[in-house]
Amino acid sequence: MPPHSVPPGIPGSKMPGEAERQLRRMVAELLERDTDRFPGAQPISFAREHLHELQRSEYFMCEKTDGIRCLLFLTFSNNEDGSFRAEHFFIDRKNNFYQVPPGLHFPHNSEPHNETIFTYGTLLDGELVHDFVANDPRPRLMFYIFDCLAVDGENITKKPLDKRLGKLHVNFFEPLSIWRQRHPEAQGRAPFHVKLKAVHSPYHVSDMFKHILPTLPHGNDGLIFTCKSTPYRFGTDEHILKWKPPQENTIDFKLRLGEFPTFDPQDGEEGEIPDFDAMPDRFMLLVQHSNNQYKPFQHDLYIEEAEWEILKALEQPLDGRIIECYREPSGRWRYKREEDGTPRWRDDKKDANHISTVNSVLESIEDPVTEEDLIAAEGRIKEAVHALRARDAAAAQARQRQEAENIQRRRRDMEVRGDAEQEAKKRKLSNGID
Repeated sequence: MPPHSVPPGIPGSKMPGEAERQLRRMVAELLERDTDRFPGAQPISFAREHLHELQRSEYFMCEKTDGIRCLLFLTFSNNEDGSFRAEHFFIDRKNNFYQVPPGLHFPHNSEPHNETIFTYGTLLDGELVHDFVANDPRPRLMFYIFDCLAVDGENITKKPLDKRLGKLHVNFFEPLSIWRQRHPEAQGRAPFHVKLKAVHSPYHVSDMFKHILPTLPHGNDGLIFTCKSTPYRFGTDEHILKWKPPQENTIDFKLRLGEFPTFDPQDGEEGEIPDFDAMPDRFMLLVQHSNNQYKPFQHDLYIEEAEWEILKALEQPLDGRIIECYREPSGRWRYKREEDGTPRWRDDKKDANHISTVNSVLESIEDPVTEEDLIAAEGRIKEAVHALRARDAAAAQARQRQEAENIQRRRRDMEVRGDAEQEAKKRKLSNGID
């Protein structure tokens, strides 16, 4: 994995209270929702039953980027002279809004060469990550876009994924490509770069493991399978499947420190005080349940003395933070390590995983679908997908034939009515002459 793939934070300045609330309402209105909560879709863990799901419906497959999940909101505001200026905001999973620094221009598809006309009313789903490229020691901040909720003021969440991606390509990336060709210097001014995440068919999974994942310029911790024919769903979506190798199956818990041992400081005061240098008696892992209630997980986090020293050296609050953990083969739960040995804190998340997600991950841990299992199913998936495409093509042809027949029928009806009207006129004229 390239070093430090996950960016240290989201570029831009966090919006203050009332301005942020107004932006949330704007997004809710754009998406025709009656709530201003974070609208991003969330995957479920890949279980063994999903090998059959990939044969029942057609899915798109992409690599799971190890970065920061964000939405990018393109909007505008008014200048004092009555003109408009583009504004761009990242939205994290806590539903915080960050105003992106200047330097970006997303042209409108109607006039991609015109720098005064820009795209707005657009909401993009993607991942912020550091890319590392050859002969450049500096990381390149990228936003990989994998879905689109709204474009040019149109809510497209009810459209299937392939249609949403089509809109994204025509209305966003095509004009952007034209603009970049004419203004190559603009890339140097941008605070980050945008790129469409590549998608593949699941029956190319062996090629994904053999050729694509090893050459990625950023970190990766699995695969994502998204149903081609379903709409965008706010919140948990059972048609977005997150596959991770067994060693990457993790759960995000809320950490709760137990009781610290006490000691007498011999300062003349009566009583003992907590010794915060010593390890607490336990490191509880809390899981979110209904009504945002937290309950202890059945296992505590296992921490060694050396790890406790690392945690203390951070000089940061520990209690109540979201921490990413995995289960060792021995059954002990450990925190996922960064390269410097510190925990993978999920400060980008407001809450720990819900109990439904926890149970889903535990199922994946108990009965993991391995890389070999996916490759073994490749042939069956290919055969099933080709059959699905043939069925859809036949259905489309049948609809076209039916529509052609309907047009012919309407045309004949119009001709018959026209002949009848002409005959009636003739009779009327004949009766008048008589």
